[in-house]
Formats: sequence, structure tokens, C-alpha cells
Amino acid sequence: MKDIVLPSGRKAVIRDGKGRDLLNAQRIAGSPEEIIYALLSELVLIDGVKHVYEDILEMPLADVMALQVEIMGNFTFAGQGISSNSAGLPAGDSQK
Repeated sequence: MKDIVLPSGRKAVIRDGKGRDLLNAQRIAGSPEEIIYALLSELVLIDGVKHVYEDILEMPLADVMALQVEIMGNFTFAGQGISSNSAGLPAGDSQK
């Protein structure tokens, strides 16, 4: 778990995600680009309240971007899955 203060001053608690959280987010999202917003709704409490996907879309942009940075770290969503770098290799793997 990680506690952060958002640019708006609200307090967010981000719990460690599991595979099922990603799967739920993929089910909620209408497209690959929307997965991160659905994942935010799965993993984040803001001022102690869980928010649904649509609530995340209505949050201030600076707050959403701050949460994305915290959740994504070195990962980016690709059309078919997740990669941790431009080569699409999991973190720590090297091309052989």
C-alpha cells in the first residue's frame, strides 16, 4: 500500500494490485486505452472512499495523472497486454 497526497490536496491510498485487479479492469474498460482508468477504480481509495470507473473520469486531470504515475511505474499498456519497456520485455529480462 502507498499513501499519496494528490495535487488537489485529497489523500489517496493505493493498494498493491493483483492479477485479478487487472482482469477486472480489462472487463470494465471499453478499449485498451481505458484500462488504466478502470484499474485506478480497482486499486485506489480517495479520502477513504472507493470510486467507480466513471468517477475516475470526472476527477481533475492532475489527480488522475498523479495516480497513473504511481500505479504504472515503468509499465505501459499496449494493445494486447502490458510491457515494462519499449522492447516489450518484462522488467529484469534482457534480450538474448
